[in-house]
Amino acid sequence: MCCNGILLFIGLFFFFAATIYILYQFYSYYIRCRCGNYGPFVSSYGKLKEDMLEESRQFLKKSKKKMKIIDLGCGSGALLLPLAKEFPEHEFIGLEWDIVPLTMGKVKAKMAGLTNIRFVKGDYMKESHADMDLILCYVHKVTGEPLGKKLAKEIKETAVVISEMFPLYHLEEVKQVQSSLLGIPEKYFVYKKPAVAKKTKAVAEKTTATKTKTAKKTTTAKTKIVKKSAK
Repeated sequence: MCCNGILLFIGLFFFFAATIYILYQFYSYYIRCRCGNYGPFVSSYGKLKEDMLEESRQFLKKSKKKMKIIDLGCGSGALLLPLAKEFPEHEFIGLEWDIVPLTMGKVKAKMAGLTNIRFVKGDYMKESHADMDLILCYVHKVTGEPLGKKLAKEIKETAVVISEMFPLYHLEEVKQVQSSLLGIPEKYFVYKKPAVAKKTKAVAEKTTATKTKTAKKTTTAKTKIVKKSAK
């Protein structure tokens, strides 16, 4: 009887825990994040997580200067925390809109004694990522187009973007890497700033330089005329 009571208690505990989790996901996904425009909290795990971490490590190991790494939709920091521990010389930022996983990440970082990582509550579509060197993201399918367009315009030419499972658009794809999640085939995508954006920036800089040069010539000519008139 005693064993049956314990088993019943354990069963009820997991039932209520699962119910609360499902209700939380429903609330997050359909109500708080505008019917799926922003994904709910799902922690990275399995082979896909390990492959993404290894991809990030290879990039960070090549650096000879301090780098800024951000995870858009970082959850509780499943990707950032191990990287921050392994690379104390770099700066890590977790950007998350959901206060629940964000708080979990802060607690984990504090318990691990990590001082090179900070978790920020915010909307990655409203924040600038122009000074980031490595951008990790796990975004929902419908976010791939607007986020890709935003990143294509503002990231540095040397920046790398790694997207978990969902492709981004407007960026230049470097590669797709086949991985798996619980035995199910999945991918992650590696991107950089598109060549078109680089060319547009170069043209804009050249145009600005030409205008500045022309303005200087005009100013010099006007100055000469004024001096001649004064004589």
